[in-house]
Amino acid sequence: MPEDLTAEVQAVGMSEHIEESTAMRKLLRMGYELYTAEQYRLGRTTLRETARRLNRSLCDTLDVLRQLGIAGNVTADATLQSLRSLGKGLT
Repeated sequence: MPEDLTAEVQAVGMSEHIEESTAMRKLLRMGYELYTAEQYRLGRTTLRETARRLNRSLCDTLDVLRQLGIAGNVTADATLQSLRSLGKGLT
């Protein structure tokens, strides 16, 4: 790992009073969450797939995305179509 990143991991560990390995895992998790959220924002994954990748519920995933400033990528037309499909199954 480059020296500058090693120094940053150490700085995170010191500022949060955690071991370097814990800081590394935390930063790795944060990076993965950002990457996964970006894939969702770009429309490359669905909300369900994003939730599965993050190992979170759909509701928690929406909260994470909202905190990152990422709005849902489902259009009103797609929502109406889904509701119509549900309605057909109920009759």
